[in-house]
Parts: sequence; structure tokens; C-alpha cells
Amino acid sequence: MRKPGTSDKGDLRRLAQAIVDRPLKESTIAEYARVAARMGDMHWYEYALNQKLCRRTAVVARYAWRRNMAHRLLSVLREIDHEHDSDKRRSLRHAMALCAQQLSAPQPSYRLDVPTKAKKQSKRSSLNGLPIDWRILLLAKLKSADRLAAAVLILTGCRPAELRKGVRMRKLGEFLEFTIQGAKVSDLTGAGQPERTLLINANAILGEVIHAQLLQKLSSEGDEMVVQDTGQNRAFEKRLSRAATRAGLLGISAYSLRHQFSAHLKGEVEADQVSLALGQVSRKSRKHYGHAKQRRSGAGGVLLSVKADRELRGIASGYGRRLDAPASKFDGFDWGVE
Repeated sequence: MRKPGTSDKGDLRRLAQAIVDRPLKESTIAEYARVAARMGDMHWYEYALNQKLCRRTAVVARYAWRRNMAHRLLSVLREIDHEHDSDKRRSLRHAMALCAQQLSAPQPSYRLDVPTKAKKQSKRSSLNGLPIDWRILLLAKLKSADRLAAAVLILTGCRPAELRKGVRMRKLGEFLEFTIQGAKVSDLTGAGQPERTLLINANAILGEVIHAQLLQKLSSEGDEMVVQDTGQNRAFEKRLSRAATRAGLLGISAYSLRHQFSAHLKGEVEADQVSLALGQVSRKSRKHYGHAKQRRSGAGGVLLSVKADRELRGIASGYGRRLDAPASKFDGFDWGVE
């Protein structure tokens, strides 16, 4: 195929129109328009370097720039078709040639050179050396008004940001069903699960006594309720960390519960179920959350089922045999609601 030239308006129009007509979601088109507006007349590569964009965001800038440049070229071509003044037509043809040159030119490969930072210690390392029933010890040190929210983090491994959105909890016989509105969700990149539903055997983690008390609390609310962290400035997360310190559990945060949930599942269920339960789309992401060797409490069968909105991406893999350990118990809980 002949490379579009500055004098071949037909080829240029087809090139630009093919870019503009590419099927995209409305949300993606809107995002491209916002990024293009921020870039203004800057080339995407210059903008990415100037803003120190990560590689993924730079790719979005590149496609936004290309789509915007195609719109510009079509606009210039329309003006040429209706302009009779020779000087103005000459100026428009020059603009047309610049647009065509930029669209057809090979684009540079983007890589941001930044100083190497010290590797951040993962929260999953905080699980090392903890007692088998550390989550029960944590619950015991929390105020009654915080225990229900903490139990949801323990039983679902949801993100603190998802708890702030509100997690719907429903009693189904002796089991609990949780519906979680995802955080870190993007329509542009397809990242994250907008919504996921987990069926959990709470007894496998919390033990018979606490499980029974939790079911009793839920029954008093009509077998269904929304548990939500409505505090400001992550006050609940700070109270949880302070309670962990009082229990002698150093370095523990709300995210430690997510890592422990993942570690437990990695000794229990298929790998893809781990990703779905954590609210992820990429199969690679689960490797950052907990190790199967960090599995501590539970009699097995924690996650009974999981459903999520989006299919997983990446290469499928599996885990080994089922592991079992005795369940821990603790008496005397008061499930308050803040």
C-alpha cells in the first residue's frame, strides 16, 4: 500500500477516518478526550516525559494523541474542501502535511528513567511469625463497634477502600454471602472487578463460637445488612493497627488481613478463584498477596464460591493439595455497629 502523501487527500482522509471510526467504549472515548485536552499541542512522548508517566498511562496518552491528531486532520481536510482563498489553502495544506507526517511517522518507545528506589517491604511479610489465631486475638482487642467491620476484612480479604463503599452481608443458612463493590476499577484499562460475590464458611476462620455470635448478630438485622467504614481520614484502619499493637502483633494493618485471606486461599482453592476473590482481573496480581506457606488457621472450605463481573487475563495456573489446620476459638464477643 502506498504511504499517504501530502497531496493525496483521499488516502489521508481514509487513514484518519479509520482511526476515528475504531470501535471503542464511550468511556474510553471520553477518557481519550480528557487526556488530549490536558496535552494540548504537546506530542504524547514529550507530555509523558514531562509528567513522568508510568508506561501504561503513557500508552493511553499515545492513543489519545493519535485519535486527536486524526480528528485534526479530518478537520483540516474539510476546511481545504471549502476554502477558495489560495493563501489560506496553502496554509491549510501545510497543516495537513504536518498532521500526516506525525500520524505516519514511527512513534518512539517510551521508557521513563527514574532513580532506583529501595524495595518497599511488602505487607505480607508482616504475617511472618504470627500465632495461628492472630486474627482472633486482634478482634479481641478491638472495640465492639469495630469488630464487625474487622470481621468483614478477615472473611473477605476486601480492600479498606471497598469497605468504605459498603459491603453487603447476607446470611445463607450457616454460611455468609458478601457482595463487594470493587476498588481500583478502570473501564479504560479493564482493570479490577466492578463487583464480586463470595460465599464464605465463616466457621472455618473464626471458629464455632464467634461464628455463631456473628450469625446471631446478622439474624437480628433481618439476615442482611451493609457493613461500612464511614469514618474520616481512615480512622478505623488506624484503630485496627493500634489494637494489633496492643495484642502484640507488630506491623499489622488492614491490608495484612487481605494478605492472610489470600494466603489461606492459596492452600485451599484453584488459583483463578484466588484472583476473583481478591477482586483482580490480571492473574499475575495474586502473586503479590500472601504465600500458601503463611496459611495458619481454618479447617478448610473457607471460600465456597465466588462470582465476579470480568473474566481473568493472563496464563492460567494451579496450586497443589488441600491443607488443613485446627480452627481457633474465642468466647465473649460483642458485635457492635458504629
